[in-house]
Amino acid sequence: MSKKRGVYILGAKRTPFGKFFGSLKNFSAVELASEAIGALTAPFNLGLSRSDIGVDGVILGNVLSAGLGQAPARNAMLKAGLPEHCPAALVNKVCASSLFALESAAEKIQLGKSGLMIAGGMESMSRAPYILERRSSAIGRAFMQELDKVPHRPYVDDSMIWDGLFNTMTPAWKIMGEFADDCAKVHKISREEQEAYAYESFGRANEAQKNKKFERQIAQVNGLQTDEGIREPDIDKMRKLNPVFTADGTVTAATSAQISDGASVLLLGDSRTARRLGVVARIRLVDFVTHSQHPHWYTTAPIDAIRKILQRNNLKVSDVSFFEINEAFAVVPIFTMRQIGIRHEKLNIWGGAIALGHPLGASGARIVMNIAHQLWETGGRRGIACACNGGGEAVAVLVENIKK
Repeated sequence: MSKKRGVYILGAKRTPFGKFFGSLKNFSAVELASEAIGALTAPFNLGLSRSDIGVDGVILGNVLSAGLGQAPARNAMLKAGLPEHCPAALVNKVCASSLFALESAAEKIQLGKSGLMIAGGMESMSRAPYILERRSSAIGRAFMQELDKVPHRPYVDDSMIWDGLFNTMTPAWKIMGEFADDCAKVHKISREEQEAYAYESFGRANEAQKNKKFERQIAQVNGLQTDEGIREPDIDKMRKLNPVFTADGTVTAATSAQISDGASVLLLGDSRTARRLGVVARIRLVDFVTHSQHPHWYTTAPIDAIRKILQRNNLKVSDVSFFEINEAFAVVPIFTMRQIGIRHEKLNIWGGAIALGHPLGASGARIVMNIAHQLWETGGRRGIACACNGGGEAVAVLVENIKK
């Protein structure tokens, strides 16, 4: 087999992340992704009118796909104006979905199967439907007519919880936040430490927004130009919040990622395609690693994912300029920093999901986008982005600034 091709980030766009039932509540995940893809491809004129070069495929992550319609990724790219001959696929790896989409797209380029790919993720948590258990062979309208005759309707599930935030892989079924409480208890992460971390995340996100760090990333949607969850933190209010998941727990709404809507996409290509597009191939995707362990301890999976990617590439923590770890809960980056020895000033320097929001399928691409911009702006050499995911896993990606 020939030598693997280098894979470069040639562009990156995302929607603002909208609050749960906020400004983006009426947009489906497909519509949000089409907005992001359209904004990503427009500067390169990669739509229907260009014949000399085009996107070879689209891979999107999505978690809450119930009710999205047939082939959501395909629908999104067609709505964005990409040609019919461009294939598309949808992947689901919970919170690491868009990282897995990036890895899948990168592998196609590395193997020479593609020269230009779009990868990322999309989620509308506001539009996740309620679902009924099927208890009849009736289909479509016939089922609804039959249902109307039932005196006591079947139990209704919330697909956002059931498909996105609830673990069914261990005998003790738990919502993900209960595992975060267990992590805090077992590893002695105090409520005060979690609140201090969350306060800092909001502060950093506020500062980044004021300094227009996200301006190049975000494509306006429905008049919204900035992430809707960012606000001035209030430590006194944080201290008054009740635990969310367990009566004696320490995890609160303030120390958990915000439920959000949004989409994030990156344009990936090899060096030859970059030259044809007139783009400097500077930020390279070097490696991906997935670490898997017991589902109960998904909160600690980033530790070994990051250790493995460092070991595989003969690197130390000190060789990495920036880390982005998805803030599913404050305990995740806190314990990862503690175990690996990452300094907080190198981690999530523009805030994280606690402040910006966490549209499940889109967050992984956002943190890679952040790493790329941070390396470009500062001249840093390397960055690592990592997200844990339900099922006891985490995906880490190593990004390199080759001009350093």
